[in-house]
Amino acid sequence: MALAALALQAMKEEWLTGRSRAAAAAVAVLCGTALVTQFGLNVIERGRDPLDEVQRLYGWFTIWSNTAVALIAGHVALVGRARGPAHPALLAASAAWIAVVGIVYNTLLAGLNHPPTMLRQAIDLIFHVFAPAAWPLWWLLLRPAARLGWSHLWAVLPLPLAYCLFALLVGAQTGSYPYYFIDAGKLGWVQLGINITGLASLFAAGMAIAIWWDRRRSPRG
Repeated sequence: MALAALALQAMKEEWLTGRSRAAAAAVAVLCGTALVTQFGLNVIERGRDPLDEVQRLYGWFTIWSNTAVALIAGHVALVGRARGPAHPALLAASAAWIAVVGIVYNTLLAGLNHPPTMLRQAIDLIFHVFAPAAWPLWWLLLRPAARLGWSHLWAVLPLPLAYCLFALLVGAQTGSYPYYFIDAGKLGWVQLGINITGLASLFAAGMAIAIWWDRRRSPRG
């Protein structure tokens, strides 16, 4: 029985293919470079204090999700096994996080953002178009297959809920909220609760689709 359990565990932690790791590395490098460049530009061009800039930058869920994708994709590339930060549940959750960012931004917020330079436009493109397309595509084609169960649905919720708490705490201190749908000062707590519940439901729906897909299909290779 013990040997069988060890064999099953080894199967679940099989090495990912070189193609999978190379693609994950490309995503990690691009997202990581965009994050570092955005931070550097804001500090240098706008004369901001680095610590204050970290708080300001991470007021946006776009930055949280792109950071998560960069770290998880980097772990996939370096370690090559679906465990730890690259556990199958976190791989699916991170694909859901970044996909929701792309959907929400490109349907509701894109018209409100106008990067002033080509470099900032390129960063914006990576955050809101490249990553939301590339990482879910990686998950669809190159993930470790048939690893998810419905008990993994919860894995998608901690990051967006932690972000909402962070944004509300910072907003209460500064009076500034990054997204209009979590502006506690204008919405009131009842509408705010409805909006956060709706947002959490959107992430949960994305994760549910990923679990359903993983349980019915396996990618080639």
